[in-house]
Amino acid sequence: MSLVRRSDRRREEGRSSRKYRPPVGNQLRSTVKAPTCILIIWLLIAIPGMPMSLNAEQRKGLGMWVWSSSSFLTQEAREQLVQFCIKYRITHLDVHIRMTHDSSKWILKDAEAFKDLIALAGQHNITTAALRGNPKMFFSENHERTLRELRAIVAFSETLPRDTLFKGIKYDVEPYCTKEWKAGRTILYPMMHDYLTFLRKARSVLDKEAPHLWLAADTPFWWDKDRFALEFEGKRKRFNEHVQDLTDFITIMSYRRSSRKVLDCVEDERRYAQRIKKVIFPSLETVELTRDQHISFWGVPNEEFWEVVPELLEVAKRDPAIGGVMIHCYRSLFEKLNNDTPHKAVEVTPE
Repeated sequence: MSLVRRSDRRREEGRSSRKYRPPVGNQLRSTVKAPTCILIIWLLIAIPGMPMSLNAEQRKGLGMWVWSSSSFLTQEAREQLVQFCIKYRITHLDVHIRMTHDSSKWILKDAEAFKDLIALAGQHNITTAALRGNPKMFFSENHERTLRELRAIVAFSETLPRDTLFKGIKYDVEPYCTKEWKAGRTILYPMMHDYLTFLRKARSVLDKEAPHLWLAADTPFWWDKDRFALEFEGKRKRFNEHVQDLTDFITIMSYRRSSRKVLDCVEDERRYAQRIKKVIFPSLETVELTRDQHISFWGVPNEEFWEVVPELLEVAKRDPAIGGVMIHCYRSLFEKLNNDTPHKAVEVTPE
């Protein structure tokens, strides 16, 4: 298995090719205009067959991770980010947010700047989600704090306009980066159980307090292996299947340079998503890595990147179990396409 080192993935982020013509899908919306009773009947018929849960509704386009807070702290940075999205037809942003403690509760750091980004992006029909991540965030001893932070995000969402395009929260939690995981097989299962237990708690919080917000997770492509099968809540399944059960969708770090290899990486997750009527998102890497550089598009001609992206988007367009394509990440993609850097990076450190 090939792992992307966390230091590489956090390495901030961060020429349009003539070949790039990605098909951009439209967000699922009902155009039914009928009396209330007819609409209710239609919903009762349609909802069971929908390929994803309603709060995970998302257009079939390109999404992108944004790790650096410098990417949205100023009006200039926000405009640069949104214009970049418009230029390259990126329709969703997972934006890493930091937390701070105010008297007796957790709150979002730079909340007003994030709110302004959500509003500006929304003006161009670009959706956003809050991104949180730390390898130990789902360890049992950290559940209480992580849930308090989740409730802070819910509270933040309640300050947004009703028509906001802020969609939910994505967790990028990679326990395999910890020394505990690397120590050996015997302690993996308690850690995996802690991971799933937190997702169950988060799911319960959102279902009760903010059912309109989605819960999503970034996962490696190898959690579908039999050796990661375990019992949770009385059911024995592969680890990825448990994670898919508990979230609205997962984004799989299927970092490869060809559409065929990317799709091969996500096939098990795609089939399971199809079975439970949810979606998955494959993803591409553009960061300059210190090892495993062969899985990243950094250093290869931009034309090769723009050949793979529309191929994957076309597959997503045809397949109800593939929600779109994610790109990791803003800073590196910006540098790759523009031979420049967007606003000085702010180092992302574990919280």
